[in-house]
Amino acid sequence: MRLSRLLPWLLLGGLVVFSVAVYGSLPDQLPRNVDLSGEIGRTETKTPLSWAALPLVALSLLVLFEVIRRRLPHRPELFNFPGKDDFLKLPAEYRPPIIAKMQGFLDITASLTTAIMGAVQLMLWHVARGGKSDVVTIGILLVSVMTTPALFLVLQGVTNEVDAAKKRWEGRRQPAAR
Repeated sequence: MRLSRLLPWLLLGGLVVFSVAVYGSLPDQLPRNVDLSGEIGRTETKTPLSWAALPLVALSLLVLFEVIRRRLPHRPELFNFPGKDDFLKLPAEYRPPIIAKMQGFLDITASLTTAIMGAVQLMLWHVARGGKSDVVTIGILLVSVMTTPALFLVLQGVTNEVDAAKKRWEGRRQPAAR
């Protein structure tokens, strides 16, 4: 199994292990939001479920990514991207490399999403224990915003693969010149 397939699940495992390991060291009130200056805006009572909320959301998202990933070979219309119409016009034999790129995109997205959620959980733990998080909060926001252009670059690889397959297909459809 490729690392890109395994990485989101390893990150989720790390998030879960970290969350379980630090639960006992948490105060009775947990931060639920932290503003840009690192100040706690709202708290809630510590319960196993309140502390597990973020790992549970991360798990739900990973399961959703996995369901879409597994369904793509049979339902490629589930994946929305700029070259979707051209992709859906391609014969089935031209689709597998493109679907593999789509699945790779989902793997990268899942890894980034899980890593960001792990960073947020770490920040919440740090703030709950009295630490300041202004730099960390801004860092998480900046990394989150910067992932969008990075993901668009990866998505461009899917579109490029569609364009290449379309050219190959159209080249085979052209009658031989006499």
